[in-house]
Amino acid sequence: MKPIQQSVIIHSFALLHALVTILCSLGGIPDTLLLTLLTMAMTVIICLRRNLSVEFTAISVILFNIGGLIIGTLGAEFFGLFLRNDMLIHALSTFTTTEILGWVLDLTARRINPDSTRPVRQQWNKSMGWLVFAVVTVFGLRVVINLASGSLFEGESMVALLGEFLSNALVLILLIGITVTAVYLFRSAKWNRWLISAAAAGFFLTVALAAALMVGHGLPFHFHKELSSRDFIRLFIVALLAEVTIFAIVYLIFYMVRAHNEVLKERERTHQAEFRYMTLKQQVNPHFLFNCLNILDSLVIDGEREDASRYIHKLAGIYRYMLQHEGENLVRVSDELYFAGMYYELLQVRFPEGLQLETDVREGDRGRFIVPCTLQLLIENATKHNAISPDNPLKIRISSNGNYLSIENNLIPKASPVPSTGLGIKYITRQYRDSATDVRIEKTAGKYTVHLPLL
Repeated sequence: MKPIQQSVIIHSFALLHALVTILCSLGGIPDTLLLTLLTMAMTVIICLRRNLSVEFTAISVILFNIGGLIIGTLGAEFFGLFLRNDMLIHALSTFTTTEILGWVLDLTARRINPDSTRPVRQQWNKSMGWLVFAVVTVFGLRVVINLASGSLFEGESMVALLGEFLSNALVLILLIGITVTAVYLFRSAKWNRWLISAAAAGFFLTVALAAALMVGHGLPFHFHKELSSRDFIRLFIVALLAEVTIFAIVYLIFYMVRAHNEVLKERERTHQAEFRYMTLKQQVNPHFLFNCLNILDSLVIDGEREDASRYIHKLAGIYRYMLQHEGENLVRVSDELYFAGMYYELLQVRFPEGLQLETDVREGDRGRFIVPCTLQLLIENATKHNAISPDNPLKIRISSNGNYLSIENNLIPKASPVPSTGLGIKYITRQYRDSATDVRIEKTAGKYTVHLPLL
């Protein structure tokens, strides 16, 4: 069965919002709680389909419902400029608001989890407390706003009051600073989620109370401004709405930064695993072992016991080096040069006159770092894709200039070219891309050069 497209879900919820608005208007029933429930349902469905965590879903429920209140109010004012039918104005603003919220949420979810088959962080059955907290918070705010709209606001736009409240620059800066600190502490706290939820609710109320008092008394610009109980309650509700919104935005930013960092780390771990597999495969592949054993067999048959012993020690040294640096992301250039030298000595037994290696690495660059086994892979690639003969030797040169370690070789086409998969270069390039630096590759008519960044 073909899965339902995300666009169908968003459009369906937008139409459903508009339909509920019209039916409630015809029946004289308040629609705010029903619309809130529908917005929550759309948010949860989009997050589930994108395989996002409960933590992200919970903060999205809060943020997108408050955002819906603000955008819907602004939308109603906009459509009111062209229309006179209140029911139609409300339906159009609700439909437009739902479309905007749905697509913004879907685009955000795609950024956090491009691969919807990969679950992000928590399992839903173990972290439902976050979603419960979000639902209770949103419904609580909606109920308070509904109760206060008639008696306290008397037709005044809460969005306008919110804008007026946030126009106090000092209060806004204090709210953001305190909220950033609180979000950091809540995210790093080792408490259980119920204790964190209670602490967050207490934080919202305390900060809203302090902010309402500051704005109400005109602090810090006035110190004797009178504040009636009615005005204080209005300011407290607006301050609570503002603080929850700021908290949700800050929390979402923290979450997205952490999710982005986790994606980068996961990508780096994947690339490292692929590169290690490639390196191991390169060393234990049948052709390499076949050639090594054939050379060793020839030395034994010819009675060259000392040469055979040296060959075995060099071969063992290669594997010893790989085992020693198996779990390391970087190695010193000096160590890698020593390893490349051992590998070259093995190749010299196979190609005694047709292969030349020259090293011209500055002393100061030998203490720098590169990805392990890259030199060996590049030398192996050179011998694999070029003809080697005493009359026209393959010349490999390793040099440095302070920023890059360059490995170049002359190009000698084989009579029967070996197909190139490009995997070795691709894995090496990925390793350096994870370190925020790029490998440079230059190919001319007679020379092939790879520039590895010195780290």
